[in-house]
Amino acid sequence: MTNTSKVEANDAELKAEAEIDAATKAAAAASQDDEVSGIGASDAVLHLKSNPSPKAQYITDIDESSEKPLLLTYFTIQGLGEVPKLILAEAGMPYDYIGVTGVESLDMEWRSRSPNGLLPILSGAGIPRSSPISQSGAIIRFLAKRLGMDGSGDVVASSRADVLYETAKDLGGSDQKKAIACINPEKHYSVAKGPFATCKRIEKMLMDMADPKDEGAALNYGQIQLFHVLLQCEGRRKGCVKVNLGDALDDFRINMENRVGLKEYLNSTARFPFTKGELGERGGYVFSTGPLKRCDIKYAP
Repeated sequence: MTNTSKVEANDAELKAEAEIDAATKAAAAASQDDEVSGIGASDAVLHLKSNPSPKAQYITDIDESSEKPLLLTYFTIQGLGEVPKLILAEAGMPYDYIGVTGVESLDMEWRSRSPNGLLPILSGAGIPRSSPISQSGAIIRFLAKRLGMDGSGDVVASSRADVLYETAKDLGGSDQKKAIACINPEKHYSVAKGPFATCKRIEKMLMDMADPKDEGAALNYGQIQLFHVLLQCEGRRKGCVKVNLGDALDDFRINMENRVGLKEYLNSTARFPFTKGELGERGGYVFSTGPLKRCDIKYAP
């Protein structure tokens, strides 16, 4: 890189840092009684800091001489930002979160900085603030590699984690979740892409992976994606995983819920409520449980 290029890169980084600083200061100055109801009108972006205890089985150290802390930016809903947050919670990795409310004038320059013009975006841990990465799948895979949730360097184990990840994403389709949450659904196990046949195959995949009951085990990102999908199904109808998918996947869900890190995150208000749209209801990106005050949204339970 030439000296001119280095200066330009440094200037771009300083500008990006200034934008983030302005956004976080606006968030701090906003009325703590301001209500956040999902994506919609608000006084400023939401800024949250997560400082959990790192887990020894994951790679959570940051080289402060060359790396900046992680910063995840997404909307103030679960959506495509939820699996990265679950990964970070499982690892005990500190990070900052900027929740975009949807008011364009308050939302920094994320559209021009995001490679595809969309959220979520991630910077830090070697990724410049001025040129973050986007696409939820790319962010998830980056975090998995960075933290040691991708098979610990084993190519085959990494590929199996990816197979589970992609299969769990398929299971998370709207029609599949609707079928799983049904009362007395027709379980067509002969339909290869159907939710019930898919879940039987997932059970076999899990048998060769770390047991979530073991707190010292390093999970993979496919397991986190599956957990997210099962939580979404439970959000639609509590108890449907056990009744419609069986004990194996329900035990997996329960064991995941009880893991240190994940449990703390799930019990915090930093985990946004499901929106009406996520529960298959009319209402789109509005929280199904009603608005939250800024002062009530935090990582500590």
